[in-house]
Amino acid sequence: MAVSLHHVNIRARDLEETTAFYVDALGLIEGFRPPFGFAGAWLYDGEKPVVHLTLAGPGADGAGAAVDHIAFACDDLDATLQRLDRLGVPYSPPRRQPGTGIRQSFLVDPNGVAVELQGP
Repeated sequence: MAVSLHHVNIRARDLEETTAFYVDALGLIEGFRPPFGFAGAWLYDGEKPVVHLTLAGPGADGAGAAVDHIAFACDDLDATLQRLDRLGVPYSPPRRQPGTGIRQSFLVDPNGVAVELQGP
């Protein structure tokens, strides 16, 4: 069962400014993002969308609110979820990303950090 870091999601207080920073400062490229129904952007390193941006809600302030979640790509999401079941770790039911064949599930680490698992 292989997993790899997939992307980081950042809550941006100013979506345009944050997008420009990652594009200008790091050379990432804004690209395709599924139609989730809320504001955001995906920034790519080559073919991989490594930084996901979502518009922060009112009152989001400081670095503590900036990182929304970390995500891992799983080559077998069902096997990974079965492992979590054996460990007694709660997670959200898998759901499909709009317009893709990818399913995603969320859980929370012991420090309160949201973790996304995604895969076929």
